[in-house]
Amino acid sequence: MLAVMRRRVFCTLPLLLILCSCGENQGEGVPAPLPQAVLQSGHWNVQAVPISARCGSCHIKEFTEWANSDHAWALRELNPAMDTEPFHRQRLKAHGSELTFAANRQGELLLTDAQSKRSFTAEWVLGRRPLVQYLVKSTDGGWHTPSAAWDVIKHEWFDMFEADARLSEEGLAARNPGDWGHWLGRGMNWNSQCAWCHTSHFRKNYDAAKDTYASTWREPGVTCIQCHRLAEHPAADGCLVAPQHRTLTAQQMHDNCATCHARREELDEEFAVGDKFDDHFRLELPTIHGIFYPNGMQQDEDYCETGLRLSRMGAAGVTCLDCHDPHTAALKLPQEDNSLCLRCHANGTLVNGTASPVVDMATHTPCPQGSMGARCVECHMPESPYMARDPRRDHSFNSPDPLLSAELGIPNACTMCHRDMDNARAAELVQQTYPQQKIAATRARTRAVHAAMLGRGNADSLLNAYAAEPVPAWRATLLELMAQQAPTEPVLQAARAAAADPSAMVRAAAARVLGEEALPLVKDPVKLVRRAAAWPMINRLVQMPDYAAAVQEQESIARHRADQPNGAMQLAVLASARGQLTEADRQYRRAIALDPAGPVAYMDYAVFLARCNRLSDALTQMLAAAKVAPDNAEVQYRQGLILAEMQHYEFAYEAFERALKADPTHEPARRNLQILKQYLNK
Repeated sequence: MLAVMRRRVFCTLPLLLILCSCGENQGEGVPAPLPQAVLQSGHWNVQAVPISARCGSCHIKEFTEWANSDHAWALRELNPAMDTEPFHRQRLKAHGSELTFAANRQGELLLTDAQSKRSFTAEWVLGRRPLVQYLVKSTDGGWHTPSAAWDVIKHEWFDMFEADARLSEEGLAARNPGDWGHWLGRGMNWNSQCAWCHTSHFRKNYDAAKDTYASTWREPGVTCIQCHRLAEHPAADGCLVAPQHRTLTAQQMHDNCATCHARREELDEEFAVGDKFDDHFRLELPTIHGIFYPNGMQQDEDYCETGLRLSRMGAAGVTCLDCHDPHTAALKLPQEDNSLCLRCHANGTLVNGTASPVVDMATHTPCPQGSMGARCVECHMPESPYMARDPRRDHSFNSPDPLLSAELGIPNACTMCHRDMDNARAAELVQQTYPQQKIAATRARTRAVHAAMLGRGNADSLLNAYAAEPVPAWRATLLELMAQQAPTEPVLQAARAAAADPSAMVRAAAARVLGEEALPLVKDPVKLVRRAAAWPMINRLVQMPDYAAAVQEQESIARHRADQPNGAMQLAVLASARGQLTEADRQYRRAIALDPAGPVAYMDYAVFLARCNRLSDALTQMLAAAKVAPDNAEVQYRQGLILAEMQHYEFAYEAFERALKADPTHEPARRNLQILKQYLNK
């Protein structure tokens, strides 16, 4: 594995390479040298991608197409021709601080943060258009990118979290030094959050004992070796890809794309081309308010995979490569004249045995033919900005429903395009144009999901939506939402049946509903399911010798995330389950140090301390949680529980009152307040 290092060689002209064998070394049995090949690079040193350059000596067309793709530009070295302007004494005010970008006399590009009073040297560059970001190294060996990005179109720096900045001015949100989400905080650590998708064969190499990184990657950018599985030794024909890995199924190729084009949690960093996505990652589903809209549309920075899995197209087996070229990543056909979509929807093309709905564009849309509104993607894949200025299309393929926009605040393509039209008028047009019975089930599901996201879920409505839902990802979502409530017998029956579902996502969601009844799923063939089944009953599993391997796997997952607060808290839970109370205490304190401005670690630490009968220490942690999140209902509620346990009933009463003031729907706080009312004769 090549160590990460800076290079000062830049190739701006076609480079003539005389490449030797595809093998790593010359010697007996190695094929003769390959012919000369002209390989072009306009932004990185070809020597930085030696393995891919060897691939290019045979696959010249593919290499050239890839070299001009966004994948190739995912990470590059600094180039004076492209990077001088952003560092020509530029300034940007963001989050109460001023960032300065300038070059020193040695030609190094420096970023100075007035808030932390520190200067950093830019060493790597992420992306190409419409924005680029610069990587600087922190004292712990980790890499960070400031919240500022360079707009290559407008030639200006801008704050990617400018919406947060506005909220900060109103006292609602902030990204201050010490915050997990500040650009120098662990939430913006590139090694943990971003590097897998910007490099090839990345290894984090985090040392928890020293709290330092020694990360490596074999090639910068998403190169040949990230999408084509390398053999341990070159094949007889000199190819670096083993014969058994040269042919992949459509799903295997798609799963490789999904490792980056998904909002997901890493379970490990061992994914290799040909593996199942669900064996290494947990995909984020629309179960939490603020991440996805309840109809599955992107709301936050959600990428593509969740939306596609939630769609009927994804459920039928449509993959990335049905629409995108694997080397250029460009669309295979134009979207402007709908030829890409009509390739299937004009004639009912079968996809894995499912016929595509036939669409007659002359009657399908009320918008004039040839107009922007008559493009399939404008209605079914509307754009939303990521990183403040990077528009990306939604991949859930929803149909616009202005009625739900008025009711639930979900955007719809009609009013996103026709900004002078209100939802009521748009809803009238939709009702006149499309049969309403086709969207009745979708509306019922969306309403049920919306209520559950807000903590007002109704098990019956979720279960009814589940029974009518053919898409596995939606079935998993509905089960996940049902798992957040006390399970009724009908819900348990549905989860028991789902435990044998072909979809790993559905089985994992079923495990969360079933609790300890999901013990057989601890030995499921897919890691996603094993994780969902094992973690909630970890206290039980550590006492069961037959499940030692399952416990070890849970520890491995936690250690992979040990550089983040949730990983430290998971290690604390494991230590506590094993009776290692000193280690558990240490890990909880590590979690707090990694996120001192967040309330969760304080609350979990307080619960642990209370179980250890250290009530005074537990109260101290809850007071710290209340200091960083004074309006958090759960913080006030748990503070009330500890105060009641300490028999400080009047103070507990006040804490429950504060919890209900922050969230009038917090039923546990309401019940405990009623109990104390009776006890205190209030």
